[in-house]
Amino acid sequence: MEKSPKTQPVKSPFPLRLQDFPGFQLRDLKALENYYSTQMKAQRSPAKRVGWKSAQSQRVRFENLVKVGPLARTKILDVGCGLGAFRGFLREEGIPVEYTGVDLFPEMIEEAKRLNPGTRFETRVLTSRPFGRGRFDYAFLSGVFNIRIHDNWKFMGAVLKNILRQTKKAVAFNALNRESGLKEPNRFLVTPRELVAFGRKLGVTRTHLLDHYHHLDLTLFLYK
Repeated sequence: MEKSPKTQPVKSPFPLRLQDFPGFQLRDLKALENYYSTQMKAQRSPAKRVGWKSAQSQRVRFENLVKVGPLARTKILDVGCGLGAFRGFLREEGIPVEYTGVDLFPEMIEEAKRLNPGTRFETRVLTSRPFGRGRFDYAFLSGVFNIRIHDNWKFMGAVLKNILRQTKKAVAFNALNRESGLKEPNRFLVTPRELVAFGRKLGVTRTHLLDHYHHLDLTLFLYK
C-alpha cells in the first residue's frame, strides 16, 4: 500500500463495525472500505488491486517476512491476505505450510479463492472473532498498517496483541519507514527506533528488526 488515487465513494457489501477497529474514527473506516472497493474495480494487476505499486514491490516484502523462522510444515495465518499473493509466493518458493488467509472484504476473498483453488480463505475480523489461542505457529501482516488513521498506534497495538494470542512462535509485520523521506500525508510512517520500542511493549520475549531491504519499508519480528 504505497499510493492511493483519488476515488469516488463505493458502497461495500460488507459493512464494518467501528467498535471492532480501535483507533479508527468513522471516516477512517469508510475511507478504508472505499479505497479497497475502488482498487478492486479500477485495477487489473493483482498487486495493484490490493494497493501495491508493482508485483516486485509486493514480493520484496514477502522475501523479508519469511525470514522470521523455519516455516516448512508449520501453520500460518496471513492477516489482510488480499488476493492471496503470499500463498502463491510460498508455493513458488517451495515452502510447504498449512495456510489460512483472512481479509475484511468478501470480494477479495472470493477472488483469492478463484486464484488459489483449494486454499483456505475467509472473511473475518480478528479483533471481534479471533481464532483459538495458539492456533497458528506464525502470523504475517503485510501492508496492513500503512494507511494513516486517527490513532495508528492504538490500532496496531490492539491488532498485534490479538494476533499474538493466536500464535505459538512469532508474528511478522511491516510498516513504512519515516526516514525514507516519503511525502504522502495519508500514510502512517514510523522510525526504526519507534517500531522496535513499540514491539518491546507487546509482552514478547524478543524482537528483531529488518531494514535496508527496501527504501520505504521496515519489518519487525515479534517472538513469543
